[in-house]
Amino acid sequence: MFWIKNRIGGMEAVEVLDALAYHEREIAYHQAQSLRVLADYAIACEGEEFFDAEIAAAMRWTSRWTTDQVALALDLASKLPNTLDALEKGEIDLYKARVLHDKTVPLSADLAAEVEERVLGRASEQTGAQMRQFTNRVVMRVDPEGHKERAEERKKQRCTGIDALEEDMARFWAYLPAHLATACYARVDAIARQSKTPTDSRTLDQVRADVVADLILATPDKTSAVKVELYVAVSAATLMGLSEQPGELAGYGPITADLARELAGDSTWRRLLTDPVTGEALEFGTSTYRPPAALRRFVWMRDRTCRFPGCMRPSHQSDLDHTVPFPLGSTSADNLGAFCRRHHRVKHRTAWQVSQPKPGRFCFRSPAGKTYQRDPEPVLGDPPPF
Repeated sequence: MFWIKNRIGGMEAVEVLDALAYHEREIAYHQAQSLRVLADYAIACEGEEFFDAEIAAAMRWTSRWTTDQVALALDLASKLPNTLDALEKGEIDLYKARVLHDKTVPLSADLAAEVEERVLGRASEQTGAQMRQFTNRVVMRVDPEGHKERAEERKKQRCTGIDALEEDMARFWAYLPAHLATACYARVDAIARQSKTPTDSRTLDQVRADVVADLILATPDKTSAVKVELYVAVSAATLMGLSEQPGELAGYGPITADLARELAGDSTWRRLLTDPVTGEALEFGTSTYRPPAALRRFVWMRDRTCRFPGCMRPSHQSDLDHTVPFPLGSTSADNLGAFCRRHHRVKHRTAWQVSQPKPGRFCFRSPAGKTYQRDPEPVLGDPPPF
């Protein structure tokens, strides 16, 4: 027997649905207003290369997200005004507005308007996935030649990357032409199915993942061997099995004590002294302009990420920048900081002011007069209790 519970939390089911629809429309309205404000600000700052750094710091957004939001706001306000109006009225949500933006970025204003008109006519009755698929088809129909050209450009953008996940895991991915990606997966699947035996307790998905790692890391001869360095911080007590305090894997974050000990099995270790109360890395200095290897590693481990407010670019993938320019400032831990290439340029080419009153503690004053502070982070996460 099928039935529907008519009352939910003291409300009739229809009231719940109406309330959900109302609040979704309100959210869409305020998102549209936020985009309009952002577009107006971007237009007023036209020609200023790093104006969005101010927004990123104030909103606690990453640089990439800020750039995306500004591009979305400008595009909806100028190129897709009907989409922004539909969002403001609650006829579509932000996801659908972003779909239209993403799919029409390479199109001329006239073609974008044609796609917008066709898609918005159905958008309110479609799910986000349905609308995305329909928009793809419309774009291909209105601009077939452009679609071919963009497909060729996409091939040039092939790349790989890694996304940090939780519980000692990460996602390693490759962006490839469809036929190559399909062929790669088919080979991995075939090897996994051939190698899996009835006594193998792993699932087929687990075997596939192991096959990928084996294929990439395998070094059948010395000429093909490639040295890969991982930077891990772990307490001596954890290494000896006296503590279960997590370690830190550079570019990823905290890892379990078990994994830290496993990685220690075939590694070169260097001592790093930390403050027993705060967990902050201690001083290391030199008088040369270029930081020696030991100092670079020290600052990388101390800073962990780019020091600009909100930026999470791993420190070992960033520049080491003198807070006070050399030779007025020394090449030492209290005058060096990790800044990704973008925020390194922001620091030197704009009115942002940066100081380091204490080793690892950075103070920022923005062109708008706002102040931000990035404190040194404990090398192994939370500092020990007093």
